[in-house]
Amino acid sequence: MKRIIISATMVSSLLMGIGGLNSCSKVDDIIDNISIPIPFAINVNKNNIDIPFIVEKEYVKSPSIPLGLDLDAEIKNRFQGMSVDNVKSARLSSLSITYVSSTLGTKLNAVTDARVWISAPGQADRIIATVSNNISADALNFTPVTTESEAELMNYLKSSDVSIYLEVKGPEEKIDQMRININSSFKIEIGL
Repeated sequence: MKRIIISATMVSSLLMGIGGLNSCSKVDDIIDNISIPIPFAINVNKNNIDIPFIVEKEYVKSPSIPLGLDLDAEIKNRFQGMSVDNVKSARLSSLSITYVSSTLGTKLNAVTDARVWISAPGQADRIIATVSNNISADALNFTPVTTESEAELMNYLKSSDVSIYLEVKGPEEKIDQMRININSSFKIEIGL
């Protein structure tokens, strides 16, 4: 009888110890997933950018355009004690390109379809937004990608060398020099 009581006590102690260890790891998981409840937006606007504007029937790539985003400084400015290491998610919310001028008078309606790619050191280039069947002469209003794996840009925006580039195509060949404005917004979520 004494052995049964001692055995039962030892087994229950062992089970309580395992349960305690398991709940500690759950607490760690909860702490890792604590995030500031309201994501905030960071607007990245680039004005009066001169780019070679080449349109063909197949996609033509433009030169890279640095975003000039210092995500670490933006976060430290908004949330004391936080840094880029606290970023849990970063996604493109909106992106548009507006026409300012061109050397030969070509406007953005020369483009029917366009893609915006993001590039950063150590990361594979990725399409982040697209336009299809554009008819506007003054603006390209992009739709951000929404696929979970493609939409997450955290590892790109952590780099100070992040840039974007365009690929455009249209129904006929156009070669010009164009001045554009780029307006974009990124939704950032940070946590502890």
